[in-house]
Amino acid sequence: MDNQTKTPNYPFIVLTGFGIIATLIFLFIFVYQKSVSTVREKAIMERAYPKVKPQEYYYELKNIASKNGFTVLDIQTDTNYFLIQLYSKNYIEKAKNVSLSLPPMTVITLSIYDLGDGTAVVGNNPYLWRVLVEGRASDSLAKEYYELVDLMLNDVYYSLKEKKKKL
Repeated sequence: MDNQTKTPNYPFIVLTGFGIIATLIFLFIFVYQKSVSTVREKAIMERAYPKVKPQEYYYELKNIASKNGFTVLDIQTDTNYFLIQLYSKNYIEKAKNVSLSLPPMTVITLSIYDLGDGTAVVGNNPYLWRVLVEGRASDSLAKEYYELVDLMLNDVYYSLKEKKKKL
């Protein structure tokens, strides 16, 4: 009995190998896709506003942005497509006081285009600062700036909605 050699359990080894490979494939497919979608969600602001034309949204955005101390620069304008940059000189100064690498990120590039039955607004998200520059000051400034821009974009839609109700 002492001289017997143990033979490897090949079925167990093969099944364990398949299980490990299947687990890795599962992790890659689902976890990777979830992380990519989360990063994309945080990097890009996407909004869709029903029953609003891009031209109406664009002109109302210019009015509301100027009232809130923002400047709108036109990069490209067509009948149903507007590529603009939106920034606040006040927030550029605040960002400069936190870190000199933040001011370029205060400029938000927005694309406004027709969806058929509405308008889409897509732009870079200022909340991404928290990833690029660490620190509580940059976190709070990024959150504050993101919320202001988000409120302003939504305010444009609700302002147009109210104007259409009055007519």
